[in-house]
Order: sequence, then structure tokens, then C-alpha cells
Amino acid sequence: MDTDQQDASPGVQPIEDAVDEFLQRGSKSGNYKSNLEHVLTQWRTNWPGASGIETLDDVDKKVMADYATHLKRRIDARQSTTTDSDSGITISTAWAYYDNVSAFLDYCLEWDKISENPAQKAIAKDQLPERPSTVSGSQQFWSTEERRQLLDHVDRRASKAIDERGTGAVVELRDKALAYVLAFTGVRGGEILKDSRDDRRVGLRWADVNIEDNQITILGKNQQREPAPLPEQTHRPLQQLKRAVDPASDDWPVFVSLHAPSMYGVLPDGFERPDNDEQSLLDHCRTLGVVPPALSTNGARSVLKRLCEDGDIDVDGDDKYLTLHGARRGVGEKLYRERGAAAAQRTLRHADPKTTSEMYSHIETSENAENVSEVFRDER
Repeated sequence: MDTDQQDASPGVQPIEDAVDEFLQRGSKSGNYKSNLEHVLTQWRTNWPGASGIETLDDVDKKVMADYATHLKRRIDARQSTTTDSDSGITISTAWAYYDNVSAFLDYCLEWDKISENPAQKAIAKDQLPERPSTVSGSQQFWSTEERRQLLDHVDRRASKAIDERGTGAVVELRDKALAYVLAFTGVRGGEILKDSRDDRRVGLRWADVNIEDNQITILGKNQQREPAPLPEQTHRPLQQLKRAVDPASDDWPVFVSLHAPSMYGVLPDGFERPDNDEQSLLDHCRTLGVVPPALSTNGARSVLKRLCEDGDIDVDGDDKYLTLHGARRGVGEKLYRERGAAAAQRTLRHADPKTTSEMYSHIETSENAENVSEVFRDER
């Protein structure tokens, strides 16, 4: 008998225990496991209907319909012109949350803890907007024009700051280097930035950067250290940033967080800046032998939002700014069109060529249509 499975009657097991079992089973690890744990914890504790959820028997189609309605309200909050968009979520995120809860309930169904999965009831799912299209090409990617606009903006911004403050233009040079690395490497945001949900993802370090060999070493999606290409377009922005930051060691993050509370969080307890202090907090980290904090994925999203807004960048599609993953898709899109599927797969480090083909199948479809048009050109 499986000792992990409780002898209690179906539906009686406490939700918390069932969730713990679900998270421990299988090959869940890294960000995937962290995301599941976060979503399921929020579902059972932190929304208006959560107070009535104690055992599996408490979860029925009404609870799931109420949860879907709660997610819909968060979608509406993001889309409202009178509400800060950060307080809401996108349609795709809402569906991801709902699907995570449904996956947990599927597990419970498989192990006879419940008799049916209430998340799969149409009356519950109908409370959410239509699921976003997963058709290739429907998701954001940085187009050539969007990429040019962003890089032109960070170039001008950094040049002006250097003229005014010299090597003190750390923020502007950091943002410029970040934009260039995202625009040309095809890395995932979580591979070069700090992720608070995964203690292995501490951000790209200077020790990981090898300009001479045109590569950086990152923690890939597979949780293994692996090389990623570092095209020559990124070299000068990174060199400019390194001169400005002047890292005390190669352990320093490439993309430092200059958020004051985060900086004070790594400085010694009781640290106080002297009166008339002309040193930056980064200078104090250097003096005290402290490694400054790395910019997080959320921090980088805020940077991109600000850059797109300040640079008046015309972003195509529903997103109001150029996203982290949109940069990766943009690199793949360009390579797929101009160098073929194999080049895109190698750069994006897809283990399965099918992943690349599915992601950019819209390109192949378009090219096939052109071929068919040409073949039948004389018939109409």
C-alpha cells in the first residue's frame, strides 16, 4: 500500500495535505514547482472564496466557478483604464492559474481522492474569457522596428547621461546593456535575472561573461549550467556597464538592482550613510566588500515598461510594452526567417526541434502559401 495515500474517505483529506502530496510527486522542480506551489497556496488561502476550502470535499463546481470569476475580476482590473495595470493579470495568466488548480484536481481524481474534477465543468470554465490563441505568431515578439526603436532610445539616454555624469550613469548603462542582451541573445529573462522563487537563479554574474569567446554561461530551463551566444552587438554595452559599475569581484551581478531597500538589505545591520555622503550605495558595497543585489525579473519588467513609455515606442499587439519573452521570440523569429529552423533551435537551446517548429510554424505556412501562389500564377 502506498504510504503517501491517506486512508481517509475520498474528499475528506485536508487540502493542504493533498497539495503537499501533489507537489512531491513526479519530477516537479525549479520554477515549475515554485509556480505550482505559489498558485495553489493562493488558491486555497488568498481569495474571497478561500475561507470555505478546508478539505477536498469542499471543492465543487461552484467553488471553481467563483474562483474563475475572481480571476476574471483581476483580468478586468488590468484592462481598466482607471486602474493600475500591475494590480491585475492577463487572460493567459488567468488561464495558467486555473489550469494549475485543475492539474492538482486531476491528480486527486487519479488517486481516487475525489470522484470528478470540478474545474473541468463547463459552468466553471465559462466564467473566464475565451482562452487566448496558441496559434504560432499570435504571441508578442520584438519586431525589427520595435527592436530598433528601443535600442535607439537606450543609446540616446545613455549617451546623455554619460555626458552629464560620466561613469555615474550606472542606471542608464545598465538599462542599455539589458536591452541589448535581451534583443540579441535569445536568453530567457529568468536565465540572466534574479528570481525570488528559485534560489539558484541569482542573476548573471561577471564571472559568467566571456566576451572573447562570445558567450555567457547561464542556468538553463533544464536546471543545468550551459553556454548561450553573446553576439558582438552586446559587447560594447556590457563593457561600458562594467567600467561604470567597477565590480569589486566577478561575483557581482551584471545587472545590479539599484532599488534602495534592496541595496540596504545586503549592507551590514546598522549601516547608516554619513551626513553629506557623496558615495553611492554601490560605492559602499564595494568599500564594505558586499555583493550588491541583482535585478529581478519583476524589476526588469518595470525597466522595460518605463523605457517603452519614456521612449514612446509603438508596441504592436495587446501588450503595452516589450516583454522579456517577446525579446526571445524576436531573436528566434529573425533567425528562423533568415537562417532556418536549425539556427533558431541552436540559439534558443530547444532540446526538441519540434518546439522550434511549432513556435514558428506561421513562418513556414506563409512561405508555403507564397510557393503555392507562384506555382499557380499562370492559372488566374
